[in-house]
Amino acid sequence: MTSDLNNRKDSGQRCPANAQVSKEMDILQRDRFELLSAYLDSEVTADERKQVQEWLKSDPKMQCLYTRLVKLRQGLQTIPVPESEQSAEQAVNQVFGRINRRRSQRVAAWGGAALAALFVGALSGILPGNHSLSPQLAKAPISETAAEPLMVALNHPAVEIPKAAVAAPEKFVKPSVDGSDAKGYQN
Repeated sequence: MTSDLNNRKDSGQRCPANAQVSKEMDILQRDRFELLSAYLDSEVTADERKQVQEWLKSDPKMQCLYTRLVKLRQGLQTIPVPESEQSAEQAVNQVFGRINRRRSQRVAAWGGAALAALFVGALSGILPGNHSLSPQLAKAPISETAAEPLMVALNHPAVEIPKAAVAAPEKFVKPSVDGSDAKGYQN
């Protein structure tokens, strides 16, 4: 796998067909590594255990990887754990102290922002002039005509409304008792 990786780095380009094969090999190698790691942790099924044991018997790369993983595992188990300079209770108290300080800093920041907004609002209401940011109603100049009450002309409209031409209605002729109208026509 490493020689394949070095070849790719040296060439600078990847052939599409080789890229697919390489990707499949990487996936296969990763799956084998994960299965071997699970085998070392005793987290495999019986079938998987048999598969890994077959690889270890026949594949020198898997034997090398197995040896490296066993050495790594032993090395991690033998690493000395440094002694803590403080007790767990002191560490917990420090963590909660930091949390409380952050909370109080947030409250102070929000309080400061609220006071600043209040100060700006108070100043904008006190300062004279039309530079205020608060909404204002429009002011109309007071004139002499505004003091008079509103008058509506009902009998004399301000605009002449033209009269429409009226068609003369036909005379209604009352039918006679015998079924003919006044002109003598029979219905």
